[in-house]
Amino acid sequence: MSVASKMRQLGRVMTDTRWWPFYLQRQVMAPGLRTRLSEWAATKLRPQGASSPATGSETARGIAEMEDAGISHFGQILSAEQAAELRQYFLQKPVKDPYRADGSTFLPDSTERHPDSHITHHEPQDIVQAPYLFSIANRRDILAIVEGLLGCKPTLGYLATWWSYHTDKGAQQAEHFHRDVDDWRFVKLFIYLSDVGPKNGPHIYVSHSSASPDLRQIRRFTDEEVVAAFGADRVMELTGRAGEGFLEDTFGIHKGQPVAEGRRLIFQAVYSMYPLPYGPKAPVMSGKGVVLDDGSHPDPWINRLYLKNE
Repeated sequence: MSVASKMRQLGRVMTDTRWWPFYLQRQVMAPGLRTRLSEWAATKLRPQGASSPATGSETARGIAEMEDAGISHFGQILSAEQAAELRQYFLQKPVKDPYRADGSTFLPDSTERHPDSHITHHEPQDIVQAPYLFSIANRRDILAIVEGLLGCKPTLGYLATWWSYHTDKGAQQAEHFHRDVDDWRFVKLFIYLSDVGPKNGPHIYVSHSSASPDLRQIRRFTDEEVVAAFGADRVMELTGRAGEGFLEDTFGIHKGQPVAEGRRLIFQAVYSMYPLPYGPKAPVMSGKGVVLDDGSHPDPWINRLYLKNE
């Protein structure tokens, strides 16, 4: 990170109090202590009330898979037609490269993208207003699994949709193995919005790594370190058709494989215990009259970072 980038980050931390608990929890990487502190935090958040989640064998299965391997597959969440509709929608919405300081925006297929830019992100208001995605992030079956894992009603801490591209630089940033350390406990939903084969930047996850004491540092890990610690058989290459999704504990070790051909579009919803500092500073849309695809209304607490309570 450059000196200028460090100074910008210091300014954000000093003026945005969401960063303070974020950095506090990152100081605790010991598995037992981290678990005990997250359980204590969950008891303090429970007065917010239960979200009346769905129950049953599928919820139990999802929770068990997450607690065991750190990942639960949902299969086809969106149809091929719905995924194609979303690709066309996002092709018309501006993006920016989060690793470039100029903050310029451009369309995803624009020649304005720098040739070394390996990812570009969409704006939060465009994600919330996209077809299907906000409703999926609030699906009762998904929230039921998440609440069971967090031990309290979740916060929709961050929504992201981004394109990944081929560059000549090789792996960059999160295309190296790492752990996310976003909150005491957190869970992420991923949905491929484009077909992802071995050459299109598949997500790579190391099963059973989220609860492991091995490689607990906050840094990038080499492929060799990961295979030595966990074995090659646990390194999962997650290819899939557009519309397929999975729930994942990304405290477990993972990375995005660099794109060799084409480009990849993916959606992510992060469910956390507390507000995340890289979520929106203020709600981006009025919650008045918002109806989800199943006819229900979004939970005000879960969605408070994105919807204004009006």
